[in-house]
Amino acid sequence: MKNALTIDVEDWYMTQDFHFDYHTWGKYEDRVEYSTQLLLDTLAELNIKATFFVLGCVAEKHPGLIGKMIKQGHELASHGYAHQMVSKMSKDEFRDDIKKSKNLLEDISGIGINTFRAPTWSIAKESLWALEVLEEEGFLYDSSIQPFMTPLSGINNVPLEFFYPRVNGKTLKLLEIPPGIGQIGPFKFPFAGGLYFRVIPYFIVKSLVKMTNIKRPLVSYFHPWEVDPKQPRLDVSPLIKIAHYYHLENNLKKIKQFLKDFDCMPIREVIQADGDYPVFEICN
Repeated sequence: MKNALTIDVEDWYMTQDFHFDYHTWGKYEDRVEYSTQLLLDTLAELNIKATFFVLGCVAEKHPGLIGKMIKQGHELASHGYAHQMVSKMSKDEFRDDIKKSKNLLEDISGIGINTFRAPTWSIAKESLWALEVLEEEGFLYDSSIQPFMTPLSGINNVPLEFFYPRVNGKTLKLLEIPPGIGQIGPFKFPFAGGLYFRVIPYFIVKSLVKMTNIKRPLVSYFHPWEVDPKQPRLDVSPLIKIAHYYHLENNLKKIKQFLKDFDCMPIREVIQADGDYPVFEICN
């Protein structure tokens, strides 16, 4: 079974864990070039390609990283410009953000950008208008809806497989690509990236991937800062310490084992050109 490997390219201080204002980011140690290079080196060693969802502000500051991704044959996609949650933006602010990111990535790379992922999976029922904006701005694929509720995001009843969303009576030509979610009976749970992948023992992750692959491809997701144990350690609450710092020192080794065990590739190679994907109506 083909599985999609995705990397959300953002630095350690840009995450929702710390809620640092975008205008203060310049005072924090920049480590995204170093940590992204660790992943690029690992993928080159294993001859594996991925989809890199890159923040516009990262591409603007480190255009050389974009060149390396393209040279190694990876797929380039947009993660927005400044890692702002869609749920906290107006429709016009969101449009400006994705246009700025798309234009930057296209200018630096020389290729068209047609795939998007919202920071923190933040397209929710209250912000479904964002899907229509993405279609209007020329995106063909979106990976912004998590089919599992968290304190920050998610929509519970959406499909676990790829689907075309129907919003306000209109079926969009935007294929939705949910992240990997496990399901046992009626219970759904995340495991294919982020803190969940770091916390869950690998033998369980491996079993869950095999279970998922019986029915559908898995969409995994990782972040460069998750393989950088030397990043600054802040004095934060115990919950944030776990969410952000847990098992950073072992995660690159764990990701490498995952890549050896499963057939991983960019989203573009997982999508079936003639795929008969279902339409699903998402209600506000």
